[in-house]
Amino acid sequence: MEQFGVLTLGSRLKRLSDYLFAQVQEVYVQCDIPISATYFPILKLLQTAGGLSVVEIAEQLHLSHPAVSKQTTKMIKAKLLEKKVDERDQRRSSLRISANGEDAMFRVEPILIELKILIEEAAAFSSRDFMESLAQLEAQTMDGRLADKVLDRLHCIHIESFKSSHQDDFYALNMAWLKAHFPTQITEYDHLVLLNPQTHVLEKGGNVWVATRRANKKGGKDRVLGAVVLMVNGNGSVAEIQKLSVVEHCRRKGIADALLSHVIDFAMSKGITTLTLETASNLNAAKSLYRKHGFVEKTPHKPSIYERTDIYMEKQLKDAL
Repeated sequence: MEQFGVLTLGSRLKRLSDYLFAQVQEVYVQCDIPISATYFPILKLLQTAGGLSVVEIAEQLHLSHPAVSKQTTKMIKAKLLEKKVDERDQRRSSLRISANGEDAMFRVEPILIELKILIEEAAAFSSRDFMESLAQLEAQTMDGRLADKVLDRLHCIHIESFKSSHQDDFYALNMAWLKAHFPTQITEYDHLVLLNPQTHVLEKGGNVWVATRRANKKGGKDRVLGAVVLMVNGNGSVAEIQKLSVVEHCRRKGIADALLSHVIDFAMSKGITTLTLETASNLNAAKSLYRKHGFVEKTPHKPSIYERTDIYMEKQLKDAL
């Protein structure tokens, strides 16, 4: 449709609307919330305004009276709304959100917060051409993964040791990070480690952990949201943290913090006395995270194998067992 420009604007907006409703509905189903995504505007309005008639709802939401009447009838049947007849005029009635409706809206609130964040990020472009902006928004949101992204941000993570089933996701999330920050500085060693951590990390005495969201459905696949590598040196007293990465849509959710804490606790339990890492001066969030965990910048003992890194940091584990 894009090739026909503004002539398909209505169809493209409806397609986007239908897609968003379907993705939100998928989240509701996964979270066992018993409402339809299409109910939200009416529920939110009544939650804010109190009792309103069908006509008043239609006027405030700029919808047709028959459409609102049909929707509210379903919502009354689902016990999300209550109908109250005016004692002074039996011909008049108002609709109010029920206790069930209030409970559903309370459970929906965290979902809406995460959805708002993701859509605002997808819509954060500077183009002044509306059709170009629409195309960018479609590309950012209509990838079939919006529901999964919301669920990723909603659910708790589990940190576990690397398994072969994590291989593809481990490679994909690290390569996505490298392409986003250092697209021209991806090395052969990056590919070797990411394609075969079993050989290049685990069999050399290192460790790989992944942060996952457990599958909601039986038989479903866990989603890898973050990962980190720890390489231990020959005598076991010093170890280097590598490949700490988190999927873009889950950043600022504490996943990198949890992974780094896990590595530090593991290192202490193994008697490692010094943790090292390399980062880049343009990665402000990473530098803040490392400093928060007690890493300090030092002069490197040897040149880095990576052109993209220009900061060397260490943390002394005084309480190592």
